[in-house]
Formats: sequence, structure tokens, C-alpha cells
Amino acid sequence: MSDFIPPFPKRHTVNISPFQALHYAQNDLLSIWDEESFTVEFMHRKILKQNVFIANSPDTVRYVFVENKDNYERKSPQMRRALEPLLGDGLFISDGDTWASRRKLQTPLFDSTHIKSFTDTMISTIVEMADDWQSRIEKSETKEIDIHPEMGKLTAEIIARTLFGEKLGSENSSAVVEAFAEYQSVVKQTNVSNFLGFPDWLPNLNAKVGKGRKAAKTIHDAVDAIIAKAEKGGHEGTLVAELIDANRGESGIDTMTRKQIRNELIVLFMAGHETTANVLAWTWYLISQTPEVEAKLHTELNEVLAGRVPQMEDVENLKFTRAILDETMRLYPPVPILSRQAKDEDEMRGKIIPPGSIMLIVPWLIQRHKKYWDNPDHFIPERFMPDAPKPTKFTYIPFSAGPRVCLGKNFGIVESVLSIATLAQRFHLSMPAGTKLQHECRLTLRPKGRLPMQVTLRT
Repeated sequence: MSDFIPPFPKRHTVNISPFQALHYAQNDLLSIWDEESFTVEFMHRKILKQNVFIANSPDTVRYVFVENKDNYERKSPQMRRALEPLLGDGLFISDGDTWASRRKLQTPLFDSTHIKSFTDTMISTIVEMADDWQSRIEKSETKEIDIHPEMGKLTAEIIARTLFGEKLGSENSSAVVEAFAEYQSVVKQTNVSNFLGFPDWLPNLNAKVGKGRKAAKTIHDAVDAIIAKAEKGGHEGTLVAELIDANRGESGIDTMTRKQIRNELIVLFMAGHETTANVLAWTWYLISQTPEVEAKLHTELNEVLAGRVPQMEDVENLKFTRAILDETMRLYPPVPILSRQAKDEDEMRGKIIPPGSIMLIVPWLIQRHKKYWDNPDHFIPERFMPDAPKPTKFTYIPFSAGPRVCLGKNFGIVESVLSIATLAQRFHLSMPAGTKLQHECRLTLRPKGRLPMQVTLRT
């Protein structure tokens, strides 16, 4: 069992002031927490004019996400402002009737039958990457890769082929991946005007508007072009074709505009590419630092697969592979802070929650909470094995929870397990000596800068 403690942001030893928290949050949303935050169950801070509450226990998380979900359906102004230029009224940030109708439309597209139909695409794309790595190694062109953009290319290609039914190609794939990275680098969730109590319609004074719009336009243009092709036919069996068909409904009259369809496809692309790429990059880092975990992984792959390429039916038998993935998402949750805005006045644990308050559910905190996890900062995949005690419900929420749980949850799990199994079966990845890992947290939690890995063939 691993005793490895991966790096995490320095925790403050005392509570920092609201102004200090706002300052730290401008650059890194994980740098605002103190040691006490990983032990308390419910918190309240007032930042300028904004009430901020943090639900950090199973009962409070359940209350926000399930029991009183209608009051906390709306995303926070910070989240809406951060994502609206890219996603418009897409499912991730919409609410009310818009969210309900879009969710109902898309849910059937991610049932087990559809996911199974997509696995051949997943597998062929992963194998192509593995073959490319092997070719580059054998030609001695390279033995070192930057694993994060490499995983970005992989997941972008997988989601592009399942969504759109066509290869992005390395050039287009890189352009889209870079545009998502650029958008994240310029967007800010902590717009000071929100905390001052200014109305939502005021412009976002902290955003680097030009760069953000340019990055969003790159993504919009790519998806618009693909929708135009799909409307002409030839994309049967893809998510874009099924979404277009489902949108027409029985009456044959479109219920969403092309722009709205584009918004939903970008949500799916972002969720299917960005977050999964981040998780896989963190996974390879953690495996590279724990020889005992890698050895146990290889043993399982040898026993279950016996040298063949993994298939959909193997996923449920790759229990330790899945445990590595689950533990990675516990330590490095794809979206580490989930924010909501209270619609009406409420009360929780004896505290009055005024309307308009920000309610935060923070996977980064509750998934490392000292009350609910043994050795919470250690990398221990065994805690997710079938014979281990199950985590307390609502303490492990990498995909959120309740009605708004991530639509592509099962898609992402299958894709990730197949990726880890296929690549780990053929390669050993190690970090060059002296490499220092850094993180970046704005919209999602990703490695910052390069994450080099030396790649060698397994013998």
C-alpha cells in the first residue's frame, strides 16, 4: 500500500481575512484554505457585501444538492460570468426550465447502450496514440513527452469522434485544446464587482476580454462548422446527429437554435475533453511516483487482459485500475469548487442564509476532510477497492451529486479506465529527476506548465 503524499498548496495556519482570500483566489482557488477548513462541517464568511457559505459535511451537501435543490439550482454569478462567453446558455450553467428541457433531451444520449456503442471509437483512438508513442520510441525521435497536452489531444480526439464522427487531426486538435487552455488562463471566477454587490449585467471588469473572446471564437467556429456538416447528413450514429434529431422532436419543429445546439456541444466537448485530460495527467503523475501501485496495476492488467487490448466488458474487471482513477479524482477533483446561489432565504445548522448568498460545495475540502478519510492526503488506491469500506455518501463527489450530477460521468469513467489500461499495458512512464509539479486552479484543476514524462516500452 502506498504511503506517498502528493504535493498540495500550502495551507494557512490561521484564518485569513476576506480581502486576503479574495487576493489569493484571483490566481489560485486552492490557495485560500487553512488547516481548519479540512475539519469544519459548515462555514460562513462575508467577503465585502457577499455572504459565502460552505457546505462541508454529508448532511449539508445532501441538503444543497438533493433535499433543497430547487433553492440552490442557480450557479453563482462568478461561475456564470466565467463561462457564459464560451457556453452561452449551455446545460452546465443554465437552470430552471431551460436546464430541465436540455437535460431531458440529452440524458438518453448517455445511457449504457450509447456508451457501449462509443467504446470502439475510444479504443481505436487510444490504440492509435499507443502506436504513435511506440513508433516515436523505436525511431528514437523522442523518449520524453509532456503528458498533459498529450492527454488533451487524446481526449479531444475521442470526444470529437463520438460527438462529430470525424478526426480532428493533430493540427485542429491542438488548436481546440490550446483555445480551451487560453480561455482558462484569462478568465476569472472571482470578479470583484460580484462581491461588491453590483448587478449581474455589469461587464466583467477583471476579464482579459479580448483574449477570452478570441479563444471562445476559435472553439465556436470549429463546432459551428461541424454542425453545418451534420445537418447535411453523413454523421449518423454520432452525438451531434442524435442531438439534432432529438431536438426536432415528434413535431419536426426545432426546439433549439443552432447556436443553442452549439452551446450544448461545447459543454459536452469541455466536459469530455478538459476534465478527463486533467484527471489522466494527474493519474500518470501519481502512478509514476508509486512503484508499488504501478506493479499492482501491471499485475492486474496481465491477469485480466493477458496481452490483448482491453474492451468494454473488461472495465468492470479492472478493479484496481478503476481504484487508481477514483483515488486520483479524490485527491485532484476535476472541478474542485462547485458554486450555487441561494434563490430564497434559507436556514442551515442554525444559520440564516439570505437570498443571493453564495453556497459552495468544495470537493477539494470534503474529499480530504480529516473526519471522513483516513490519511486524507495520502495516495491510497486500495481505499476504493470493492472489499474496502465504502466512503460516506456525499463525501466523494468528483462528478457533483443529485439531479445535476455530471451527465457524462459513465462516459468519462469508461474512457479513463480504457486509456489507463491500454497505455500502462505497453509503457512505463517516469518523471525526469528534479521535475517539480505545480497546479493551476481556475475553472478546473490542472497541472501547471509542463509535466514531462519519460516513456519506455514495457518488456
